[in-house]
Amino acid sequence: MWREEYFEYASERFRFPRRMVTPKPVQDPHPPAWMAATSPGSAEVAGAAGLGLLSFSIMQPLEAMARQVAAYRAAARAPHPLTDVTTDRVSAYTLVHATAPGARPGPRVWDSVAWWYANLARFTLEWELPHLPAEERERAFPLLGPILEGDVPVREFSDGDMILIGDAETIVGKAKRYADLGVDQLICYVQWGYLEHREILRTIEILGKEVIPELARYVPRAAGA
Repeated sequence: MWREEYFEYASERFRFPRRMVTPKPVQDPHPPAWMAATSPGSAEVAGAAGLGLLSFSIMQPLEAMARQVAAYRAAARAPHPLTDVTTDRVSAYTLVHATAPGARPGPRVWDSVAWWYANLARFTLEWELPHLPAEERERAFPLLGPILEGDVPVREFSDGDMILIGDAETIVGKAKRYADLGVDQLICYVQWGYLEHREILRTIEILGKEVIPELARYVPRAAGA
């Protein structure tokens, strides 16, 4: 689809009629493709296919994400690539909010976290994982149950570094843990809940001026070291 002027595909369950697909990537060879992995076994599928891994610290402890990354790395050692460009990079996605130096997040920030997680949990259950048995959902997202019951453990998320909330020094410390677990890139979701526009702009500024330069100098420890 990225190489040829026309593309078509047919399988037992899916049919894509012959169509002209535009625009094409300027990059040659084409950019690497990535795969989001949430359900059990999907990280290994991404690694074996030579795709980048999009992982999540959402509704699961970082230890669970670390096991997912390790499984991906093992599968990526001998891939059978689906595309012309193979990658073994890992990117993680989480909530990020920066405060002034030494300042603690206010109640509205934590209320925003609770709002976001409650809505995400309902979406995940109804649209992403309706086919999974309860035990598999529990294994993939052990915190899903309490959230759906209205008990969003926001402090537990923060203390466990599942979300990055605090001043620049706090965020850098938490982000280094992701790097140590084998995460190459961190996707920072900064606009959520009841946050005001000025707060979002402040987070972006702090990330650019204080967090990114510090992380650029950091050499991660080997996972498990």
